[in-house]
Amino acid sequence: MTPLVRPMTSATRTAAGTLLGRWAQKNPPSASTAFKPASNLKVRSVLRSLMAAAVSVFDQPFEEAARYLRQKAAVPTKSYRDVWDAAHSKMFMVAGAQTEALVKDFQGAVAKAIEKGTTLDEFRKDFDKIVQTHGWQYNGTRGWRSKLIFETNLSTAYSAGRYAKLTAPDTLKQYPGWRYNHSGAKHPRLEHKSWDGNTWPAKDPIWGKIFPPNGYGCGCFVTPVSFRAIEVKGGYDSVPDLDQVGTDQPRGVDPSFAYNPGAAWLARTAPGPKAVTASQVQIANFVKAALRGKWPDGSWTPVGVARGEVAEKLQVAAKTEIRLSASTIRSHTHHDKITADGYATLPKWLLTNGELVEDANGRLSFVGEFEGKDYQAAIKVVAKEDHDEVYLISLRRAEKRKTKKLKRK
Repeated sequence: MTPLVRPMTSATRTAAGTLLGRWAQKNPPSASTAFKPASNLKVRSVLRSLMAAAVSVFDQPFEEAARYLRQKAAVPTKSYRDVWDAAHSKMFMVAGAQTEALVKDFQGAVAKAIEKGTTLDEFRKDFDKIVQTHGWQYNGTRGWRSKLIFETNLSTAYSAGRYAKLTAPDTLKQYPGWRYNHSGAKHPRLEHKSWDGNTWPAKDPIWGKIFPPNGYGCGCFVTPVSFRAIEVKGGYDSVPDLDQVGTDQPRGVDPSFAYNPGAAWLARTAPGPKAVTASQVQIANFVKAALRGKWPDGSWTPVGVARGEVAEKLQVAAKTEIRLSASTIRSHTHHDKITADGYATLPKWLLTNGELVEDANGRLSFVGEFEGKDYQAAIKVVAKEDHDEVYLISLRRAEKRKTKKLKRK
């Protein structure tokens, strides 16, 4: 098995050590200057040498990338919004591929590209065979669609593999920092270019959002930075603020790319509901942002829609949204803990699969059993002059013996 980290050659180690040693003897750091931003040309030269030495110890992570791709479940979808953000690390999908057999064939073709070094032209031959075999009708031109499938899946797989290598315990001891590198594209995303050359701690939360790729066609990459290089540089760079007004989408990151492929892949899947689709992830992000105070009390996000029989029972217009407010989220932090993913998935599930009940005080709730656990979503109908609004006022675990006593509507 290929080792996670290939040892430096003696020549590389000697060259890097000699350069640093000579510079350090001539420029001893003082307590007041050791961690100031470096601007000296000599410092830059030493940094380039150290960075090159660090990069040289990492092979392309073919084994890890292939393993990442192979472990995914093949998921049929109707839309690209059916699988979103971190869910991509557990699910392989091709937007609009609606049978498992079709998706598995594409997954196999992409895996072959990684394991055997298949080129885009060779992948297109497989693409044509798969399309013909399944009679698949797809959007866009052949050239555009095949390239999108090929490049997006390869870039995220290599990213996951690289993350696996970078986070190996022995590697983190030697390289505690990571540097963001822009691809050098002729038409760069300005935010990506602004991050170029910045070094942040490997364990900083920012890598959960902007570990490349950060969009379709993004060629940015991460390189490890040693203790010595960080010291020469003068410490870590300031972490950018990714918040944007009116949205929870991080600045500089395309929709459905706001996650770290490797971290999401290696994380142990916790029990409970999971946000998978775009709308679910957006609700989960709203909950997280509300908890850190980004959204004011008057703000809300829809978590479901009252349709048909449900709307009739609630005596509201069909397609009335069920709203979750930021103040409700914050006021229930001391109650039975419901995760952001729980808020993202359970209300809609209870609307569709649960029962509408009423307690002795006339308060309405949807109750139901999800994955062996009982939940209760309390709602409130607020009458306005020209319309009614429905709010989710609590979401919690429930006891079946108690919910059975409630009046069915």
